[in-house]
Formats: sequence, structure tokens, C-alpha cells
Amino acid sequence: MLHCDGRRALPLAVLLLTGLAATACTSSTSTDGRAAPSTAASTPGSVTLTLTGPPSGPAAAAGRPADPCSVLTDAQVSAALGGSAQLRAEGPSKEKPWACTWGARRSYVALRLVDETAYARTVASPDLKVQPVPGIGDSAVLVSAKEDGRNPELLFTVGGARYGIEAVADRGELGAANAPAEVAAEQALARLAAPRLHS
Repeated sequence: MLHCDGRRALPLAVLLLTGLAATACTSSTSTDGRAAPSTAASTPGSVTLTLTGPPSGPAAAAGRPADPCSVLTDAQVSAALGGSAQLRAEGPSKEKPWACTWGARRSYVALRLVDETAYARTVASPDLKVQPVPGIGDSAVLVSAKEDGRNPELLFTVGGARYGIEAVADRGELGAANAPAEVAAEQALARLAAPRLHS
């Protein structure tokens, strides 16, 4: 499951990756669908969304650590987003298959396993800009909003499994101003994570 609990609303890429129909959070969101910053661990009235199911085949058999939060340290994640806030792992997701979020009041990083079918659908979406990124895992692409590059997310493959990593520098920033910093953080963290995900 995916929670809209004070984080920025799910971008199109995430909706496609998880096979979800577009839906909005019921807790305080702005006009563009991004959630307002939250100091609470969860927001009353938050919406829970159900995934299409656990991955199967090669993705399920990849030799990744059982604990997704062990792939990156809090210090690595915090440094990738500039070090101005201490991001802490919230623990492995109990709702989603193999996923971890590191969070602070205004920013977060999420690492998750991505279903093969949803991955293919995302990279083929006409609504997203898809750019290859060399030197990360077996292959990697950056997906973002086609018109201005906002809401970037790095998708990469390691040993037949597919992963997504998303960095959000400021949950309250409504446009693409933080996209370059978010892209840099995603690429830096994916380069650290990929060697730990090999079988």
C-alpha cells in the first residue's frame, strides 16, 4: 500500500509504476496535488492505496538485502540532499513489497522495487520525458514531467530486478525549481545502492 501522509502527492510516474489509477490525497494538498509539509508521522484522513501485487520472476529472486533500509545510510541520504536536514529511515514498508523511505519535515527519499510490467508502461508513457543515464546498475533512465522536468524519478535495473528512487528536496515547492538538485541526489544515491543489489 502507498500512503498520502504529508508527502508530496504521487507523481504520474509513481502512479504508473505501481499500476494505480490517479487519485488524490484527502489531507491538505495544494492546487497542483502536492501535499503540504507535515510534522506528524501520519495525517488524519490519509488515503491508503493498494498495489497490484508483489513482483514475480527474476525481480523476486534478485540478491538484494532483505531490509531495503540497509541499502543506504541516513548520512548518505542526508548528504545527497545537501545535508541541511537529517533524513532518517522510517523502517521497511509494511504495506509495499521491498521499499524504504528516509524522511525529514520538508524532504524525503524513497527507494523501492518496481514491477516489470509497470516499469515498461512508465518508460513508454507519452506524458513523461525519459532520458538514459549511463553508469548506474545494468541500465538506468530518468523520468520526469515532459513539459518542465519536475517530479524526477530515477529507474534502474540490477540483475533483472527493477528499482525506483525518488528524492524530494522540498515538499512545498510546486514547480521544477528543485528538479536539478533532486536529479543529482537520485543519481548519486542510485550509484551507491546499485552495487548492494547484485545477486
